[in-house]
Amino acid sequence: MELNRRLREELIRHLPLSEPIRIEETTPISTLIDLLADQNRGCVLVEKEGRLHGLVSERDILAKVLERKMSADEPVSAIMSTEIETLRPDESLDRAIQVMTSGGYRHVPLVDESNRILGLISARNVIDYISEHFPAEVFNLPPRLDQKMVSKEGA
Repeated sequence: MELNRRLREELIRHLPLSEPIRIEETTPISTLIDLLADQNRGCVLVEKEGRLHGLVSERDILAKVLERKMSADEPVSAIMSTEIETLRPDESLDRAIQVMTSGGYRHVPLVDESNRILGLISARNVIDYISEHFPAEVFNLPPRLDQKMVSKEGA
């Protein structure tokens, strides 16, 4: 299939990726929340001396801050994930999809061999690539067997 071949050949570096939000581990959670809301993003990268040190996602805020009733004045180090799966810009989109799927991630940092932050790939980036380059395949997908129509279509 053409789509599978293209996903194996296309490199992450060729996607139009936006610059990730970077913060330090001492940044208050309240500032983090404001950054995510203001920039309409799903995660931020925590850096220390230019290298990836952690990641904080919307899920982290919901699962850790709200569930534990933490103060928004606490530093992001209290909620950041430090065991982070990363990718290199010269890896394929197929590899990015595998990492996201197996780990249940929506965002994966891009780093070099010294763990310096180079970018961030999101599930949205992959979906945009597929829908832009393979519109017929996307629009002609068969319905899943478990899908049920809530209401009738048409007039």
